[in-house]
Amino acid sequence: QIVSVHVADETRIKKGDLLFTLGGPEVEKTLKAFEVRLKALRKEIALAEEAVRLKDKGVKAKIVPYGELLSAKEHLLSLEAELEALKAELTSFKAGLQVKAPISGIFTRRRVSIGQDVEKGTVLAEVVDPQALWIKATVFLPHKTPLCGKSALIKAQSHFIRGQVTRVSPQHTSAGGTVVFLEGEEILRNFAPGQTVSGEIILEEHKGALALPAEAVVYDEEERAYVFVKSGRAFKKRRVKTGLADNGFIEIVSGLKGKEEVVIQGAYELFHRNFNQIYKVPD
Repeated sequence: QIVSVHVADETRIKKGDLLFTLGGPEVEKTLKAFEVRLKALRKEIALAEEAVRLKDKGVKAKIVPYGELLSAKEHLLSLEAELEALKAELTSFKAGLQVKAPISGIFTRRRVSIGQDVEKGTVLAEVVDPQALWIKATVFLPHKTPLCGKSALIKAQSHFIRGQVTRVSPQHTSAGGTVVFLEGEEILRNFAPGQTVSGEIILEEHKGALALPAEAVVYDEEERAYVFVKSGRAFKKRRVKTGLADNGFIEIVSGLKGKEEVVIQGAYELFHRNFNQIYKVPD
């Protein structure tokens, strides 16, 4: 049971500061059991000490065998070891009743109040370090796609914030996603703990690449890419090799020069003019 809360909500704390003290009937019952066991052990030790004293006196008077003295001493040592172990167990139990800050930061999102019953594993509150903020994201990519060190664009209202993938979880989610962690100075400056964001991880960038609007590129039945290039007063179909696609544009890796004019509207209409010659229509 929560018996006391030692810090105010939304205040800055240091690592090791006392946050909560636990207690209640169950704790008192356990402490009472410790007290009874300790009292009984101490009484046994007192009796064992007296037995050792008498055995030692008897050995000196040559009326008690030396072996009995050794047995009495061994029993005393065993009881003393048991007492020390019990005291250590009690110390550990009492330490567990004090919940301390694992890191320095802001004490926030307290979920419990004084008098509330709790169980082992219950989340009591959060300690957030504003200087160690990161974004946890789930992405769905082909297996073994390299992600560490990749840049990311995170949407923040009307603009984008840049971050970087710093960690990748080795395990996949139940839906087959990959959990990644994003960090960066812009993330620290623009976001607060608990925000939900979306964005894109940039796997590859080609700066200064030749690109066309996606509507300008047409594909045949084997997914080969074509564009229609102006030639005099006509347009000729030309096969091209495509690369990255983003934001409604497609990179043209080869097959086209930068100053050539191409059809960017109605390309598919041109492509299908000779439909029967291009495709085999079943009878």
